[in-house]
Amino acid sequence: MKDFAKILVPVDGSKKSFEALDRALTLAGFTHGEVTCIHVIPEVPEGGPRTKEMEKHLKEDGNIVLKKAARRAGKNTKFKARLVHGAPHTETIKIARNGKFDHIVMSTTGKGAADADMLGSVSNYVLHKSKIPVYLIK
Repeated sequence: MKDFAKILVPVDGSKKSFEALDRALTLAGFTHGEVTCIHVIPEVPEGGPRTKEMEKHLKEDGNIVLKKAARRAGKNTKFKARLVHGAPHTETIKIARNGKFDHIVMSTTGKGAADADMLGSVSNYVLHKSKIPVYLIK
């Protein structure tokens, strides 16, 4: 199971994204691997202004999500956390490629999901664009 040595997990703070993180932590425990957790602060929609106050709030929320993730990882897992800006789907692919990860573990739906039976737009994009295996948690 050497291929689970370096795992990327995007989290948005949803229950499902933390379930994906838990699965990644389990896999990393079997392989003594490393988990990198990312939270992406989404881009401003076209024509949508973002105030400094909104940006501050989004950053604070992202840091809270990553702190929860770090607590779940505990002290016995190699764990890193990153807060990034951009489009969640493209940032996940870019970070996976540039960080030379073995796998991406993510939930099929998150905060933006309309229906739990559907594949979310971010997970769908990542699944189809990733050059490395994607482990989806439904």
